Amino acid sequence: MFAAKCCSEYIAYSTAPGPTGPWTYRGTVMPTQGSSFTNHPGIIDFKGSSYFFYHNGALPGGGGFTRSVAVEKFSYNADGTIPTINMTTAGPPPADTLNPYVRQEAETIAWGSGIETEPSSEGGMNVGFINNGDYIKVKNVAFGSGANLFTARVASTVAGSSVEVRSGSPTGPLAGRCTVPNTGGWQSWTNVSCPVSGLTGTRDLYLRFSGGGNYLLNMNWWQFGTGGLNRTPVAAS
Repeated sequence: MFAAKCCSEYIAYSTAPGPTGPWTYRGTVMPTQGSSFTNHPGIIDFKGSSYFFYHNGALPGGGGFTRSVAVEKFSYNADGTIPTINMTTAGPPPADTLNPYVRQEAETIAWGSGIETEPSSEGGMNVGFINNGDYIKVKNVAFGSGANLFTARVASTVAGSSVEVRSGSPTGPLAGRCTVPNTGGWQSWTNVSCPVSGLTGTRDLYLRFSGGGNYLLNMNWWQFGTGGLNRTPVAAS
């Protein structure tokens, strides 16, 4: 698969019996669409379904050099060829539910606003560069009969910021709020816990950040529990 023509590009593909060819051109996968003049593709199979990744410039301020990654679910044709795929704004349906009662990395994100990721001193990545009102959305979280505890691994150089646990939207019902202390550094990690309520069934989770006017906190991972505040669901790393 490749970005074809210039500019604006469309996405096409060729097939071959091996990685060195000979290659046979098979046609267009995604016609020229969106506000980005460059569009680079990829396909993965995950949990029995096929997903097509591409670039677009659909976000505010987007364009050829300010692209976003987008994804569509698709099915191969009966003869193994790839169908024509068009850009949508809905995205694919969830591939599965997410278990909130095991540790989840903070960069597990279906949608984010304002946040960025960076390497963590504890390994892997953490979410950082967080300002007041930024949020993370996690889709299809299976709370079952309900959680009553939220724990997050956080770091900060300021006191008084918070992680708000909400559902439905970034300003949806407030299930709980964890206050984040000044831990002494952006990579000086500690656990904070707070009670939560109203989280049952399968729903979209929003972690919204609130506080002052500058960077608030970093978050490495989070986890829900059912044991109350006297029972920490996971030990600090």
